[in-house]
Amino acid sequence: MKPLISIICVNFIWGFDFIAIEYMMDYMSPAVFTLVRLLIGVVILGACVLIFKGGLHIRREDMLRVFASGAIGMGIYFTIENLGTGLTSASFSSLIMATVPVFGMFGDRIFYGNKITPLKVICIIASIVGVFLLVSGEPMGISVLGVIAMFGAAILWTGYLVLVKPLYDKYDLLTLMTGLFLSGTIVQIPIVAVSQAITHTPVVLTSTGIIITILTAIVCIIIGEFGYVYAVGQLSTTLVAAFENVLPVTAVIFSIFIFGKILTPVQILGGIIILLAVTAIAFIERRQ
Repeated sequence: MKPLISIICVNFIWGFDFIAIEYMMDYMSPAVFTLVRLLIGVVILGACVLIFKGGLHIRREDMLRVFASGAIGMGIYFTIENLGTGLTSASFSSLIMATVPVFGMFGDRIFYGNKITPLKVICIIASIVGVFLLVSGEPMGISVLGVIAMFGAAILWTGYLVLVKPLYDKYDLLTLMTGLFLSGTIVQIPIVAVSQAITHTPVVLTSTGIIITILTAIVCIIIGEFGYVYAVGQLSTTLVAAFENVLPVTAVIFSIFIFGKILTPVQILGGIIILLAVTAIAFIERRQ
């Protein structure tokens, strides 16, 4: 039960993070927001790993996998997610992320040999229908770039899941997470330099923004990633991805209370279909 409870709590936390991202995109670019939160994580985790582990010790044969996992899951993914959320909304983008189990299922098949049964295919088709209803039900028109960005984020997150899973058995969580945060930061620095040179997006510092950035870095990114990687090490990729269902429910509820944004009936129907489809995938996975 521990990894299941962990993944549910993490996705509840991340549902709120979508709200924070939507708010912060008015004050800084997606790349800068990602870098600032990663730097906070590197400082905190780096200090902890020096005190408790005497330094960061990653085996040479695992360095490439650790770097790729951190680059994709910590740097590139969060930048794309922030961009997509800023161009759409917290509730909309979180529901797009509910399609992660579909990509996770293909990742399980390709890398771990798990079968894709006819029932799973039906669930995939249902989830695609749900996404179509979600997108077509947007009353004000949609940002095509935002939708593409969120689907790209879903694919990147699936890749992160596949890459990081084997590392769980080799390293303690503190060492692994420090390596991931450091790798993400290294990749994020040139991303910020290029994006700022192209867009010239100003960084506006407010007391509320500073508090949100620090709190989400500690709670949503550091604590959230600890809980997520722990669950990934204990459960299958498909099952972990299926619990992304908690994320959109939380994000939609927070969006209603904080921003007053309510999804249209067509979008709610699409969201329900997506959640039911990926939940069915999870039950099928557990039965197998």
